[in-house]
Amino acid sequence: MKHDQESLCRSIMSDPPAVLKSADSVSVALQTMVRERLPALPVVDTDGRYVGMLPRSRLVALAMPRVLSRDTDQQPLARLLQVGFIRDSLADLQERMAAAANDPVSKHLDREVPVLSPDTPLMNALLFLYRQRNVLPVVENGKLLGIVSVWDVLARIGRVK
Repeated sequence: MKHDQESLCRSIMSDPPAVLKSADSVSVALQTMVRERLPALPVVDTDGRYVGMLPRSRLVALAMPRVLSRDTDQQPLARLLQVGFIRDSLADLQERMAAAANDPVSKHLDREVPVLSPDTPLMNALLFLYRQRNVLPVVENGKLLGIVSVWDVLARIGRVK
């Protein structure tokens, strides 16, 4: 089925506000994410080829005690939070984050994020965004071209400039 240009991701994608290189440190990623207030950052290799996304949840998980970052059938997260047995301080969280600060971001990527092409129908992107994604990479021939974010879609749907 052929689509007109306005029904494709190319009509709505934007340049990524920030991009990480795979060798960038977790510390650089954290600073960039906080400064730019982004929910996720695309990561590329030295040739600009897309390799994955670094979502904020991966950074938050680095500061959490391991027992809380694992939500299993035996220990559902909601049950663990009700118990209240972990009394970590801000210093404890900072210490765990500092321990991972020099890790390359490539160690913590989410490679399961759906990848869009410029010719992906908008409705496909909308479905992924509806299902808890905030930012989706737009890739062509392995190269990161841009992103489609919840904000891109909502601005266009609502005709917000």
